[in-house]
Amino acid sequence: MLEQVSTPVKRVLDRLEDYKERQGEFRARCPSHQGNSDDSLSIKTGEDGRALLICRADCSLQEILDALDISVVDLFDHGGSDSPPAKKATKKDAVETGGEDKVLSADELPHGTYWEFTTPAGEVLYIQRHKGAYYRKIDEGLWKKGLAGVTQTLYNLPELLDGVRAGRTVFHVEGPKDAETAREKLGIVATTSGSTSSWRQEFRIHYTGADVVILPDNDEPGRKYAERVARDLVRVARSVKVVNLPGLGETEDLTDWLNAGHTEEEFFSVVEATPARGPEEEEPWPEPRALNTDLPPVETFTASMLPEPLGSHVVDAARRMDNAAPDFIAAPLIVGAGAIIGRKLALRPKARDDWQVVCNLWGANVGPPSSMKTPAQAVGLSAVVRLGSEARERFKAKSKDHELDTVEKEIREKHLRDELKKAVKSGNQVAIADIRAELAELSEAEEPTEERYATSDATVEKLGELLRDNPNGLLNDRDELVGWLSTLDRAGHEGDRAFFLESWNGDKPYHVDRIGRGSIHVPALCLSIFGGIQPGPLMTYVQDALSESEKADGLLQRFQVLVWPDTRPYERVDEPPDPETKGAVFTIFKRLAAFDAREFGAKLGTFEPADPEGESEPEGIPYVRFTEDAQAIFDEWRDEFEPRVRSGAYPAAVEAHFLKYRSLFASLALIFEVLRYVSRRGEERGRGAVGAESAARAAVWCEYLESHAMRLYHPALTAPTIAASALLGRIEAGDVVHGMKTRDVWRKGWQGLATAEDLRQAVEVLEEHGWARREMLKPPGGGRPSERLHVHPSLRDES
Repeated sequence: MLEQVSTPVKRVLDRLEDYKERQGEFRARCPSHQGNSDDSLSIKTGEDGRALLICRADCSLQEILDALDISVVDLFDHGGSDSPPAKKATKKDAVETGGEDKVLSADELPHGTYWEFTTPAGEVLYIQRHKGAYYRKIDEGLWKKGLAGVTQTLYNLPELLDGVRAGRTVFHVEGPKDAETAREKLGIVATTSGSTSSWRQEFRIHYTGADVVILPDNDEPGRKYAERVARDLVRVARSVKVVNLPGLGETEDLTDWLNAGHTEEEFFSVVEATPARGPEEEEPWPEPRALNTDLPPVETFTASMLPEPLGSHVVDAARRMDNAAPDFIAAPLIVGAGAIIGRKLALRPKARDDWQVVCNLWGANVGPPSSMKTPAQAVGLSAVVRLGSEARERFKAKSKDHELDTVEKEIREKHLRDELKKAVKSGNQVAIADIRAELAELSEAEEPTEERYATSDATVEKLGELLRDNPNGLLNDRDELVGWLSTLDRAGHEGDRAFFLESWNGDKPYHVDRIGRGSIHVPALCLSIFGGIQPGPLMTYVQDALSESEKADGLLQRFQVLVWPDTRPYERVDEPPDPETKGAVFTIFKRLAAFDAREFGAKLGTFEPADPEGESEPEGIPYVRFTEDAQAIFDEWRDEFEPRVRSGAYPAAVEAHFLKYRSLFASLALIFEVLRYVSRRGEERGRGAVGAESAARAAVWCEYLESHAMRLYHPALTAPTIAASALLGRIEAGDVVHGMKTRDVWRKGWQGLATAEDLRQAVEVLEEHGWARREMLKPPGGGRPSERLHVHPSLRDES
């Protein structure tokens, strides 16, 4: 059979490593995709003598030719010449043979019919010989073979663009001959890319919003070419039809069909009867999924989360506040209890390590103004406030005693001085010695120090003084955290953030040096903080914490007892509080204030001097450890929790928040144990350990607070989803239409979509949920690519 095949087929076979004959054609492994099948490429002779190449894996003709290192010209019969196949011209070829770099005049061009391809303005870029080679324009009347350095374009481009703008139907055919036939015999706007191998995806941009009819030749390459063009155009065109003309013979085209006697009326009747490609002809769209911008659910507080009678007190007080969230009372109560315990006792959470945790905590109530968070906070901290009031009364009494002691000293001193004068005048040496001894024994009355449990508004310098005088620690009670946070952002207060950040640990010394005030040495900086804040202002700090800004310093992550419960429906309740429960809560806090760690059975820690001279207290904070059962609970909790939060699933700032839960667990367990101890009037005196009940309760609280922390970070983490929701709303309202440039969308300046980055993130979310796609269209003549937004078929205006 090989002796009988055409010269073009021989040229192809000469380029193949191996092939075989089958049913009047040749089969080989496609050199383009190099699959496993030796039958993937079909080579046969067409009716016009050209070599037909068909890949079963849908490689394009040009891809196959590139792999064979031949050109389209080599697929045609050139008058029986058995010349070797034309290779792709190299620089060496051009120099030695005068190949594609040879400049040809119009008279030197090979004889034949030529078709002109122009710019939108009509300037000729290159010409194509009918079923032959391309020649690019070098100068007026001068040409070079090939399209090196020339941007390919569509045939009859100026008329195509005018037709699209005028709303005329555009007809796309396989070659320029059919395009001219269509224009002359049918009076339609017709175009082509030139051949079955010359279509470029970037040509799509010219068809945006057009009605397009594609007319394939009746052969396999023609059908594949039509499908490829349709697949690309259906994404940008208003409608696309692929019309197969009835009665076409194998390899025949539109020109052959009209020459066979078919009429214009018959042609338009066939076009009209052919259904347009629907949206399902596009690359399949997934079933769109709803966007979820709701806050994630959180766990709710229950009475069992606190030792009795505290749990019942919290739930009852919240109910009597017209059904307020009990979380808003429980969170400040826990932080307040930790502040009262302060540095009286520490917990060493590991069985043998000396790492220890002090139970001062930071917390916040998050909710809108109508959520009762502020009055609930007042209830939760009422016992701390009452302790402070009683301490203030004691201080006033001591101050009066101190004043009288001072007056008494002054009177006695004056009397002794008078007696000393008399003794000196009389020369009574014995009396002089006795009086001098009495004067020396007189000492300054020690000025009383006010015992403080909390402060609401103090400068860093004043806090330093208060903590110096109250080394057990203090609670910074803020009605609104926004005011406190804003002070940290003011010019001249840069050092305040560092002060508060260090105060969270509860066991580090601190020095405040100020001109005018002198130096203040704080043996241990131990500060608890609690306040309320609305969701809106809080989000600014959340975004800063998630960013690389100077405020991403871990301040927010220290607010671990932060609760953001759902707003409860209003229920009018008008009942008196239970006096016994209310009184019991204050009694427990009063016992916390008087708590003795040594009676509890704590061990004395080894003290590391706070200053070079070692002049501070000779021993560290008393400490306890977990019981064996409690240690197992803590270890099991860490073994599950920490690998999960270290998995990389969370942003760094969120991970940092959760990694502080190891100390949160310890602080909570210690608070619960001491509350349990004092509520039982010290029945377990000498126990000296944190038990399993308190450890289990701490584990419940960590799970509870984790859900609230995820709500805290959710709005910032889902900002792209919120922007996507805004974009989807604009699409549904018709403000954004299918095929619209993304640049035109963000230029609208809509809230949440005002920057290119906002829109990019929003579109990415819509893509993930199946609502939209982005298509990058490159202008054929070069220039900036045009990104367009394609929306799900269900969102398109079908009118």
